[in-house]
Amino acid sequence: MVANTQITSPASVGLTVEPLDGAAFGARVSDLDPGAITEDQKAAIWSAYKAAHGLLCFRFERLLEREELHALTAVFGENEYAPGVVNGIGKRALPGEEDQSVEDQLAAVRAKGEDPLISYIGNLNPATLRRESTDPNFFGEWEWHTDMSYIAVPPTFSLLHARRIPTEGGDTGFCSQVMAARHLPDDLRRRIEGRKLKHDSTYSSNGTLRPGMTVPASPIEAEGAVHPILRTVPSTGEEALFLGRRTNAYVVDMPLAESEALIDALWAHATQDAFCYRHHWREGEVVVWDNRMLLHKRFPVDESLDRFMWRTQTKGEAVVAAG
Repeated sequence: MVANTQITSPASVGLTVEPLDGAAFGARVSDLDPGAITEDQKAAIWSAYKAAHGLLCFRFERLLEREELHALTAVFGENEYAPGVVNGIGKRALPGEEDQSVEDQLAAVRAKGEDPLISYIGNLNPATLRRESTDPNFFGEWEWHTDMSYIAVPPTFSLLHARRIPTEGGDTGFCSQVMAARHLPDDLRRRIEGRKLKHDSTYSSNGTLRPGMTVPASPIEAEGAVHPILRTVPSTGEEALFLGRRTNAYVVDMPLAESEALIDALWAHATQDAFCYRHHWREGEVVVWDNRMLLHKRFPVDESLDRFMWRTQTKGEAVVAAG
């Protein structure tokens, strides 16, 4: 892997920005006060984001307050509701909910004392931080994926704030799909030009069946949004592969066997070690990534250990085909 050497530190705005050790992309940002982010610092963060291939790791020596995490999220775009809070954003309307307004849904969430902009990922109760019963699938390896690509307008940025980190395991992998697109073999590029991929909504990235979903007879029948396989990243002008997750993916208007073979070839290319970075977490850290540019996955966690994260995201945009 070639080290990232293009990151420079904007000391004039009080930040320290350094490349991630041994990685071909990504940067570490230190010395930011999340409660008092200046306009000059926002500009420097965006500059670092472009140079770092869409991955920034903010180093904090303490846990953030909710409003601090929201303020950092807002640097990257408009704060979006957490998955599963509002129908149509990672949640299917349950019987009797079809006509509920967004305002009614949010009122119900807030009535329970919950923040509709934060989701909680872990095996601890968000209020008490005590260990709670957790689906065994949580602890296994989560497959490579792009957050919520199964909806028509997926979130652009995801932010993960480490609140409790296990002594081992639970690392997060990132894989640059800009690099994958840049190094596409000519024959593979010809096979996907103008093609679209259906992104299945049946399963979560840890293999759990989503509430209200049924197992499709085949990927052809699976439910999910359809997006171009090669997309443009408007903020950088670059081209990226957009694969979502492997399970139940389907190349539209292609015989299933041909679709499966093409998707297998794409995934083998897209997840090469040369395009990937494995992040080992520190408590208090916030990692931000651009879902248009990066895949991510989580490595297994020992069931006897604690892992707890806060997650936020920004509103997305319609996926634009490359070229």
